[in-house]
Amino acid sequence: MIILPLIFSMKLLMVSSRKKMHELGKILPEGVLLLNPQKLKSCEEIELAYLLSKDSFRNKKNIAKKFRYEFLLWLSGKTDIKSALNSFSPKKSDKILLIIFKGDTKKILKEMEASEKPLKLKKTAEPLDLERISLSRIKN
Repeated sequence: MIILPLIFSMKLLMVSSRKKMHELGKILPEGVLLLNPQKLKSCEEIELAYLLSKDSFRNKKNIAKKFRYEFLLWLSGKTDIKSALNSFSPKKSDKILLIIFKGDTKKILKEMEASEKPLKLKKTAEPLDLERISLSRIKN
C-alpha cells in the first residue's frame, strides 16, 4: 500500500479480487475508485491530478459533481466521465489499482474479497504524462 503525504488524503493499493468487475462496481462505497494500473506510471501523476481536482472544487470550476470523478477526469486528461471511465477502468479483477479517498481500508478489502499485491509506481513522472494532465482543460 502507498499512503501519500498528509496533504493527499488517499491510499493506493494494488489488489486482486475474487469478484467480477461488474459486482465490484455495485458494492464499493463512494470514496473509492478502481483503475487499470497499466494506465499509470508514477505517484507524481496521481498527486498532480489530486491537487488539480481539489483546486477545481475550491474554485467551483469542477466538471464532475463527485470528487472521485473529477480526479479521474484530471488523471485521464479527458473532459467527460464516460470516456475517462472507458479509458482508465480495469478490465479484469486480478489487477486493480484501488484508490481510497475515504473509508475503512480493511472493510473495503473484505467487501471486495481482495488480496493486496505489490504496487510498483515510479516516484516521478515523464514530462508528457504530466502535460496530459495539466493541459487537459485549456480551451483553444
